[in-house]
Amino acid sequence: MDRRRWSLRRARAFVGTKFLLIAGLVGFVVVAWLAELISGLHRPVDLGPLLAGLMATIPAVLWLGFFYLMDRYEPEPKQLVAGVCVLGALVAAPLADFVHYQAVPPLALELHGLSAISLEHVIEAVFVIGLSQEVCKYAVVRYTIYMSREFDEPMDGIVYMMACGTGFAVWVNYHRLSGQGQVILSTAAAQAVVTTLAHASFAGFLGYVMGRAKFSQRTPFLRGTLIMGGLLGAAAFNGLFTIVDSWLTPSGMGQEAWRGVFFAALCATAVFGVIWAVSHNALARSPFRKDSA
Repeated sequence: MDRRRWSLRRARAFVGTKFLLIAGLVGFVVVAWLAELISGLHRPVDLGPLLAGLMATIPAVLWLGFFYLMDRYEPEPKQLVAGVCVLGALVAAPLADFVHYQAVPPLALELHGLSAISLEHVIEAVFVIGLSQEVCKYAVVRYTIYMSREFDEPMDGIVYMMACGTGFAVWVNYHRLSGQGQVILSTAAAQAVVTTLAHASFAGFLGYVMGRAKFSQRTPFLRGTLIMGGLLGAAAFNGLFTIVDSWLTPSGMGQEAWRGVFFAALCATAVFGVIWAVSHNALARSPFRKDSA
């Protein structure tokens, strides 16, 4: 009975902590909006590198805490999760940018006046941007923590890949916020929150597949095929988000950009819903479940 009460208290504490982290993310956007309101900033502002870095990091820290709590049976060492997050920001993201710019120069498609939903842009979004980004996230986890003894259950694939995706989003958000010149503060904060959730969720989908493949009894060929399918699925989610973001969000992140942020948030939330569902499947397969029940 005491053990059951302890488990119930622990579950309540986890739910309460998750609620506080989500409240922190909402509060982050609200504070940015209040700063606009109080200071009378009804026009775009230049964030500068320091403020851009801060706005890119805060939602990443809060989301990372939320994702970490998803692994409730045998939580991973915090320093390893944080380390994979840093690798996502400093290795996976720069490498993905390099691959993208080598494959398709930044202005190559714009010079032809193609719309955001043209076939060429869809191919670029899924098979160039999406695939290069997800492959780089995969490589960071596959050739580091994946081979460690700490990667000892299917859920670990989701946790570590989402950590990598969170770090990846810090790089993306920082360069977007510091490189666009002037932005609306509240819109920029909301977009940073959404982009972080999106990149973590894309990676989390692939992480679920990686976890299933590693602990599967299938042949190496079938495990490789499964991971390839996960990569293509994550790239498709990533590409869809990129298309929605580029189609609906006007340059400069002005007030009209709230429309783009809203639809991008719907897209990211839908993918995260998939991750939330499959994470329960991964937790059900945890060898530590009975010990923690």
